[in-house]
Amino acid sequence: SSAASDVYKRQTFINLMFWIEVGMSFFVPSSSGLAVLSMPILAPLGDFADVGRDLVVTAYQSANGLVNLINPTFAVVVGGLAIGRISYDRWLVFIWPLLLILTVFISAVISIGAFL
Repeated sequence: SSAASDVYKRQTFINLMFWIEVGMSFFVPSSSGLAVLSMPILAPLGDFADVGRDLVVTAYQSANGLVNLINPTFAVVVGGLAIGRISYDRWLVFIWPLLLILTVFISAVISIGAFL
């Protein structure tokens, strides 16, 4: 049916946008810098895809927060690891299961948000 197809398209769009933001967050760890870079393009695309701007911002912020847990160019991560005398490799091994759980949870939540 058409309604089910529209929901599927919105869910696909918001999850694709989440992964685009994940990629961009790696190169632009600053949340305000990333917003200036991506929101002028992705917010109108969300309007075109019939996805609310609140959900677009949720996907953006979730992606940025997730990547900033592991981003080696993010000063808080590097500084915290240096203070704790923990190697970056050890941090990745430790944080990997949490990242997987958070990614699945975020994807589920934004998919449900696209359904509502």
